[in-house]
Amino acid sequence: MDARSRILEAAIQEFAQYGYDGARLERIARAAQVHTAQIHYYFRSKKGLYEAVQAHLQPPSLEEVMEPLKAADLPLPQRVQEFYRRFYTATQALGWEGGNWALLPPLLRDPRALEMAPWIEALTQAQQVGLVRRWPLRFVLSLQWSLAMEPLWYAFPPEAREKHYLEEAPRLFWEAVKAIP
Repeated sequence: MDARSRILEAAIQEFAQYGYDGARLERIARAAQVHTAQIHYYFRSKKGLYEAVQAHLQPPSLEEVMEPLKAADLPLPQRVQEFYRRFYTATQALGWEGGNWALLPPLLRDPRALEMAPWIEALTQAQQVGLVRRWPLRFVLSLQWSLAMEPLWYAFPPEAREKHYLEEAPRLFWEAVKAIP
């Protein structure tokens, strides 16, 4: 691995552990086995290095993660299951294991991302025909988001995270919101 790549990898760990303000270029240089002058050569400043880390992580697009919720041709439970699968894939791609929330892309920090017209409309229709409880939609969306964020908030180990997203979250969401006949 070249010096620039080692610096980026060390910086990801440093920023995740200490945040931007607590991160030290000296620790990054030591972990990357380079001199601090090389950090300045490649990235000019701490801010430049932080911006390079953000670009390197390449956050998933909002469209990719939310797309299943808009798919009118899929039943609601399948939409939710696919949403959680894609959310899991997005967090895995980032390599984010918890820690500094500043490194988590806004898409994965903001529950308002779920407030898309097609998803709201689908939930409203499901409430009207008695498939989903007539709870306030913001409550339903908050529940959905909480189940998505739980493994990140509580630093689940990788195998438990996968099981949560692919099995437990979709099941728990539907057990909670489906209307009881």
